[in-house]
Amino acid sequence: MSESIGTEWEQTLCNLILHGGDARCAAKEAADYAAEHQWPEADAAMKRANEAQLAAHKIQGEILRREARGEAIPFSILLVHSLDLLLLAWAEIDYAEQFIKLHQRIAELEAKP
Repeated sequence: MSESIGTEWEQTLCNLILHGGDARCAAKEAADYAAEHQWPEADAAMKRANEAQLAAHKIQGEILRREARGEAIPFSILLVHSLDLLLLAWAEIDYAEQFIKLHQRIAELEAKP
């Protein structure tokens, strides 16, 4: 593998890590806002989480398409870490969505006389 291909591959994986990490952090932030019943902030954080996971998912999709075209995908711990972080981000987003709904329901019940 040439140096430029290696550098491009590492950059691709670093971008996947960046977007996956951003998605995970934003989802956790949304859950924290929900715990304080700060709904607009929670919604904005979830929007950022979903945008970041979409960017990460597009990179993952391109990796899969490269493999499907017969391109050799270099295995590395960076690849494993990037995909692991994306899966964690998806789980964190799911958790945050459920957590927000739960806290909204709690707020509704607390508001009843």
